[in-house]
Amino acid sequence: MSKRQPSTLMGTGTTRFAVAWMMVSFVGALSVVDSLAKDAQTIAIEKITTQKYGAKPFTVKAASTSKLPVSLFVNGPAVIKGGLLTIKGAGTVRIFALQAGDEQFKAAAPAMTSFLVEKAELTVKAEDKTMDEGGKEPELTLVYKGFVNGDTEKTLESPAKAKIVETGKGFRKKKQIVPSGAKSANYSFKYVTGDLKVTRKKKGLFGRK
Repeated sequence: MSKRQPSTLMGTGTTRFAVAWMMVSFVGALSVVDSLAKDAQTIAIEKITTQKYGAKPFTVKAASTSKLPVSLFVNGPAVIKGGLLTIKGAGTVRIFALQAGDEQFKAAAPAMTSFLVEKAELTVKAEDKTMDEGGKEPELTLVYKGFVNGDTEKTLESPAKAKIVETGKGFRKKKQIVPSGAKSANYSFKYVTGDLKVTRKKKGLFGRK
């Protein structure tokens, strides 16, 4: 008995090309049939309301109709791990949900939701000061209230500065300490002025001390 020889694609170049094309088409058709045979799935991700910088971490809820686990990815000033989202700054946060499918389910179309993170409000107050009339102006100091996430004055792009402003005329004339000029990507600012009280020198009889 002669040994069985391996099969070889025979024929002219045109014939071999036609047969090869049929084989590729057949494999491709099987792939399409396999894909069509899988069940479809969709992803639902919850909508998130506007947040404020400094908000506590929260869980993002997303689920697929296939019950398969959903992967979450974030774009913007936030991070997400194990479904827990932590806000890192003000701005727009986009969350993408993906499910790649398995032997039974096709990959789901990605789902996306977005929300706005507003700036936190920081109050900057100028502390009241006193000085003697004609004397040296005191050092001006500011107090900040409202920092979150461990931030300090050093984390601001530009800290606030204070200057002395005179208001009124005559006996109503007074000096105020006015703060302004702070800059930050994560904070809006509310400024509170302070008072500079000038102690007038006591004069004796005929305008002398």
